[in-house]
Amino acid sequence: MDTVLALSAGWKHGDVGGRAADEVLARMPWLARALEAALSGGQGLGEGSGESQRLRALVLAVHGDDDQLLGACARLQTLGLEEVARDALSAELSRVRKRYEDFIDSIDGIVWEADAEFRFTFVSKQAERLLGIPAEQWLRQPDFWARHVHPDDWPGVLSSCLSAWRQGRPHEFEYRMLAADGHIAWMRAHVTAVMEDGRPMRLRGLMVDVTEQRQARERLEHAHSVLRATFDSIGDGVVLVGLDQRIIAFNKRFQLMWGLSDEVMESRVAQRALESAAPLTRDPARFVRRIQDQYFPSEEITVDSIELRDGRVLEGTSLPQRVGDAVIGRVWSYRDVTEERRAKVERERLLVAEQNARERAEESFALLDTFLNHAPVGLAFINRELRYLRINDALASLHGRKRDEELGRTVREMNPNMASIFEPLMLQVMETGIPLSDMEMSGHVPATPDELRHWRVSYYPVRTPSGGVVGLGAVVVEVTAEHRARQERERLLKEAQEAISVRDDFLSIAAHELKTPLTPLKLHLQMMKQQSTAGHARQPHHVDKALAQVTRLSVLIHDLLDATRIEAGRLELRREPVELQALANEVLAETRPLGHQHTLEYEAPPEPLVVKGDRGRLAQVLTNLLENAFKYSPSGGVVRLTLERDGAQALISVKDTGIGIPEDQREHLFQRFFRARNAPISGFGGLGLGLYICRDIIERHGGHIWVDTEVGQGSTFRVTLPLET
Repeated sequence: MDTVLALSAGWKHGDVGGRAADEVLARMPWLARALEAALSGGQGLGEGSGESQRLRALVLAVHGDDDQLLGACARLQTLGLEEVARDALSAELSRVRKRYEDFIDSIDGIVWEADAEFRFTFVSKQAERLLGIPAEQWLRQPDFWARHVHPDDWPGVLSSCLSAWRQGRPHEFEYRMLAADGHIAWMRAHVTAVMEDGRPMRLRGLMVDVTEQRQARERLEHAHSVLRATFDSIGDGVVLVGLDQRIIAFNKRFQLMWGLSDEVMESRVAQRALESAAPLTRDPARFVRRIQDQYFPSEEITVDSIELRDGRVLEGTSLPQRVGDAVIGRVWSYRDVTEERRAKVERERLLVAEQNARERAEESFALLDTFLNHAPVGLAFINRELRYLRINDALASLHGRKRDEELGRTVREMNPNMASIFEPLMLQVMETGIPLSDMEMSGHVPATPDELRHWRVSYYPVRTPSGGVVGLGAVVVEVTAEHRARQERERLLKEAQEAISVRDDFLSIAAHELKTPLTPLKLHLQMMKQQSTAGHARQPHHVDKALAQVTRLSVLIHDLLDATRIEAGRLELRREPVELQALANEVLAETRPLGHQHTLEYEAPPEPLVVKGDRGRLAQVLTNLLENAFKYSPSGGVVRLTLERDGAQALISVKDTGIGIPEDQREHLFQRFFRARNAPISGFGGLGLGLYICRDIIERHGGHIWVDTEVGQGSTFRVTLPLET
């Protein structure tokens, strides 16, 4: 470190070697910062004071041959008085400019300057805050102002600026500008021309955002307009009088109500208006005195009734007018209550008439209630809303209630199950005025929800003396007992007719079935008699055929006996374990000769199917089903017997490809003496007892029998029996 620098830093030349730079340059921090900047690769420039003189330093980094940083070298230069003064002036100007800019930016508005062509040369930073447009954009675009002023307002803005330019005095005006986000801001501009040597050189001004003030003013004007319109449209006449007894405001209704001329009202003198209105009242002196007493400031609110000579009656209300807590005047409002008073008198008259009518009606209702409550049939009166006005106990009991509980309630509330039937009919009677009489109805009522009951119902319109229908009367007569008696008679008649029909059918079938084997039996016996008389040996086939007819007769007789036992409940069963496969093989062996024209198929599982039952009766069922399959398949075909296990049951199926059974006759198939109509007696024998007996035998074994059939496609009879565990 040379002598100049050491002295400036406050050190003797020999005392700094080996010391830290921060320690040596403690009095010259500006130089220490420059040195640090140079060592960090930055610009090592600095300027400051040292031992009462102004110094400027240049610090350079020192690198070795391998470009490695070795240190730094600083060169100091003492500044002269002129340079020091210039630097001080520059710094002062910078401070003043900064204060000026801060002052401008603190103004709540946009400070600006523009040249003679309205191009901005200066715009404060508030421009971006108020309109969202940076100041640089204002300066960069020559036509910025024209482009951002609302098109409808630009001519006025231009005219005001030109006037300020020409006249050399300030102008103030308002206009709209378009902000960056598209919204419109109202601005108030203060514009003045900057003069030099008496000539305008540029424009200078201030823009203030007055959007909120403008909107508030518009709202105030709108509110004033609404209040004025409301004031003029109300039905009351209103006048406001100040403490100086001058009229502040009034509406047209007040002027017309009191017949006051425009001249009187425009004078604004309250006493003059009072003197013009008083003669219209029945007691002018009292009216004037009452008004004048209220001129004095008072908190009192008064209401007076004023009778006019032309018969009108006005109701006047007087109350103080306030601004804050101070009374500044008086408000009078007048309402024409003439019609109200007349209506009140009329209401009082009608009230007396209504009370008299009510007393007469109560007497009539007392007589009506006596009649209703002692009538043996259901009676009620219902209004147009379908609510019960009167109802007797007989009808209320159908709903499971007392008559007092039903008054005022609707038909739907009392009998929701049948309301959809009653309501349309009731409305029809009230709309047309035509009664509906003796309608037969059936349904369920709340009193007996599980019992179907029957009534004969009539509805009659109830009319006023003027002919209007105000409701209806209902008459409900219970005919459940008669209806049931009629149904019972019809049922007995139907059963008798069916019994006669069954008897006739049975006699016809029985006669035919019994006669059919007798004829060939007689023939074969005669043949054997002739052979015996002629000394010839009897032919065995005659004996066999005769025995076959005897067997047929025996089957018919046994069926009749079984049917009789079933009806009497005396059909007995001898229960024992029965293996169904073995039983089926026995029955097939006996019936196979009967089906020589058919293909007989049989299928059964290998494991035994054992049920507990009567072996003979079960064989009788299988035999009957197989014989029917052969009988009703006259053209041959396949007859299939199937045994299988179905859970805990044995399932037996007998399927044929015969004539089938019509759908409308299937439900009667297992009834006594029933024969399908598509199986004529001449073609298919039998008494119609086989399936009837089969069903009883199977059900007595705890099983079930049914048929799946289609006409022309054959039938499949299925039987289930519980397996023995």
